[in-house]
Amino acid sequence: MLKKILLIMTSSLIATGLISCASDNTPQPQPMPKIKNYDTIKQGWVQRNLDNSSAGSFVPVNFDNAIFTADSSGTIYKIDPSDGSIINSFYTREKLSSGVGVAGGSVYATTIDAHLIAVDKGSGKIKWKIRLPTVSLEAPQVGADLVIVKTNDSEVLAYNTSDGSPVWVYQKPAPALTLRVTNTFQVIGNEVVVIGLPGGKLALVNLKTGVPIWENYVAIPEGATDLDKITDIGMRPVLDDKRLYVAAYNGKIACLDAISSNIIWEKKFNTSIGLTYDQQNVYAVSQDGVVYAFDKNTGSQVWKNATMQYRSLSAPAILGVGVLIVDNDGYVHLFNRNDGQETARISTNLYDGVSLPLVRDNGVVFQSANGILELIKNY
Repeated sequence: MLKKILLIMTSSLIATGLISCASDNTPQPQPMPKIKNYDTIKQGWVQRNLDNSSAGSFVPVNFDNAIFTADSSGTIYKIDPSDGSIINSFYTREKLSSGVGVAGGSVYATTIDAHLIAVDKGSGKIKWKIRLPTVSLEAPQVGADLVIVKTNDSEVLAYNTSDGSPVWVYQKPAPALTLRVTNTFQVIGNEVVVIGLPGGKLALVNLKTGVPIWENYVAIPEGATDLDKITDIGMRPVLDDKRLYVAAYNGKIACLDAISSNIIWEKKFNTSIGLTYDQQNVYAVSQDGVVYAFDKNTGSQVWKNATMQYRSLSAPAILGVGVLIVDNDGYVHLFNRNDGQETARISTNLYDGVSLPLVRDNGVVFQSANGILELIKNY
């Protein structure tokens, strides 16, 4: 019990991006510099009917020419991506801890009392409900007729989409203390799932069998105490052709060969936020809110921008010629991909943290902890 209490306390502190002995010692952001808005971004549509939900655990997804998402009250939504209107919504009568995964005729989510539910996409009725070993704060994902769930104790489980029957389990021993994270695995096609684990390890697992294809360390835990040794992969790995990009808290950012797991390049880095890429660079936000661009092929630093440091930034997304990021106060920032200069900024109602970005042809969709679903777009 003591271990669990310490884990939750530590995780809550880490979620702020800083661990401080006293609030007076917590670094404070500098006033935002004025910018000339060389580029243009604006709010597209805004959907305000969602309830407050934990930032990161509820991730909007594209499916069936619509956007699906959920909120902590237990409502699942089908959203028209053209104007943000609600096409359909279902109240599940379950308090949700994360969502959603979508495939075929079902939407999948997890509950605060540690269940996985499958909801009929047409009627809203719960098709099946199974108990998980522990609660899950990560949105389920679906592939090869399996729904994949990762629980808070880093156990990854696969269930049959038709009836919820268990198919396989993948788990490795966890360190004494770990981060409380919300996006650490990615189903890729109908073949594999790449999983970020506590202790700095990354695994590529056969989606159908749960058998690891390879396991490799992105970073090695170091330090005198369990707190010092927290080196978890707390972000969703991303695949670009045959290369995987990933970063670890208190560890490194790295590029790995997806076939062999050999590390192509690595740099000391500290994040649990997330990253994205384009044809030239990998873009990442450090734990303290500094935005970086690294060369995709060599890992060399192309630029960094520290003007938004300590503002609790979101994972980055590509929008037009820029890198789009949201801060905790609802400001949306666009950084030039070539030199890192901030070229546009708008104020929104996306407060208190947002989901992973959902990139679409008409812009980028975020879901915020205060119950706003919003499209950010270029003019």
